[in-house]
Formats: sequence, C-alpha cells, structure tokens
Amino acid sequence: MILAVAALLFQFPAMGAVSAFHARPNQPIAATVAAAPSEGSKTAGQPKSTEAKTSDGSKVTLPPVKPLTEPSGQPISSVYLPPPPAFHPPDEAPVVHRKLWILLSATEHSSAGFDAWSTRYALSSGRVEADPIMRPFASSSAIYGAIQVIPIGLDYVAHRFQRSSGWTRHIWWAPQSVAAATFLFSGSYNVAHTN
Repeated sequence: MILAVAALLFQFPAMGAVSAFHARPNQPIAATVAAAPSEGSKTAGQPKSTEAKTSDGSKVTLPPVKPLTEPSGQPISSVYLPPPPAFHPPDEAPVVHRKLWILLSATEHSSAGFDAWSTRYALSSGRVEADPIMRPFASSSAIYGAIQVIPIGLDYVAHRFQRSSGWTRHIWWAPQSVAAATFLFSGSYNVAHTN
C-alpha cells in the first residue's frame, strides 16, 4: 500500500519509457513523440516504431509496440464487447406499496390501542387479563406502550418482506393485516363480554 501511495505521489515514469533510454542514462526522457513511422518499418502487419526527441534536440527511435492481443492471438481492437446490461436500481417498493404499508401500520397500531383500552375497560369491571405477557402491564397505563411492541416488530417484518426477492415479497401485507384483525377481534371480544 505504501508503494501505491508513493507511485501516486511521485508519478514514476512508465517502465517502457525508462527502458527505451536505458542505453543513454544521462539523456532526459523524450518531450515529444513523432507519430510518423521510421523508414525501416514499412512492412505490412508489423508494428511501427516511433521517433522521440530529447530535450537537446537529438532523435531517438523507440522500439515498436505490439498491439495487445488475446491468448488466441486475435488483436483486442477486433474483439466485440456486448453493451453492458441495463442498470436496475436496488429493489425498492413502489409508491403504492409504501402508502399501503403506512395505512396498514396505522390500522395495526390503532387496533392495538383499541385492544389495550378494551382490556383496561374489562379489568375495571372485574375481569382478569388472560395473556401472561401483558398481565404485568394490565393494571396501569403502561399497557398502551407495551402493546405497541408487537406492531412495531411486525411493521419491520412487513418492510423486509416488501424488499425481499423471494416468495415473501408477494405476502408482505399479511403480518400487519393479521395483527390488526387479531387486535380488533380481541378488543371487540373484551367490550362484548363486559357488563
């Protein structure tokens, strides 16, 4: 890593340019390169050499550069590369699904609040909380906050289902819908069976 940073900071010249002037180490690297081929390399299919001028004006012939080839010997310039695949952004739920998720989330949390209220109402009439998890919270207002834990977890599950690539993507609405229906049923049962 240190060598990579040093190479970027000091911009070492390419190895090919250094080896071309290896015979004359005191000469500076060529300032300009002539694109015209030298006279000795006019055969067809052969790589062409180029001439370079040093800072003192003398000409130096650089060795010919072979074109890059594949292992099969075919020049890379004749290789066909298909266009890149179309860009697809990461899976994101459509706007309609996001709005429906928010609506289901609000319904689920409201029905959980209704269940908590109906539980407090039933307890005031002498009934007993049957759920052992909610029993410690049933006698106080803490039940309103405690009952919201399950809807928050199911909101997260539905959110993950929406963005999954498997079969769960098609039933992302089920956790919130089932929870909302269950809370509404429990709340209605509490109200109906309380004198």
